[in-house]
Amino acid sequence: MTLTFAEAPALIAAVAVVAAAILDVVEFEIPNTLSIVVAVMAAAWGLLHPGFVWWSHLAAPALMFAFGLLAFARGWLGGGDVKLMTALSAWTGLGGLASFFLATSICGGGLMLILFLVRRAWSAMRRPVPARLEVLGRDAPIPYAVAIAAGGLWWTALIALK
Repeated sequence: MTLTFAEAPALIAAVAVVAAAILDVVEFEIPNTLSIVVAVMAAAWGLLHPGFVWWSHLAAPALMFAFGLLAFARGWLGGGDVKLMTALSAWTGLGGLASFFLATSICGGGLMLILFLVRRAWSAMRRPVPARLEVLGRDAPIPYAVAIAAGGLWWTALIALK
């Protein structure tokens, strides 16, 4: 399989999303540059593919950002999570926004369940959490970029299967 120039933005965006997930696990932070890359690559995709419905791909991030502001204000999501979800919604457009959001929510529930079980097991061993495994600490934040990346990849798979 050969990657064409027109497909490159999708690959670059996917690498940026996976990098965001990894950095969120390791540092509990998502660099703004990665979200910017994802959004810019959505625009590049639109420029390279006729039929891209610009208004839809601009309205979806606006809606996601509005939801994200509410979620951030209530402590449901971190700022980096909101920015990454907003950038990814530039790829989904309005037509794919609900399925992306649902996929991300399901992946988030799975992530929280796994972390709860692993953290509980680690705590039961009564051993301190090594610095490099801080994500296993009982009170450590949830690296939700993992769920966002998984939800984005799930959404992409759903689109590819159509």
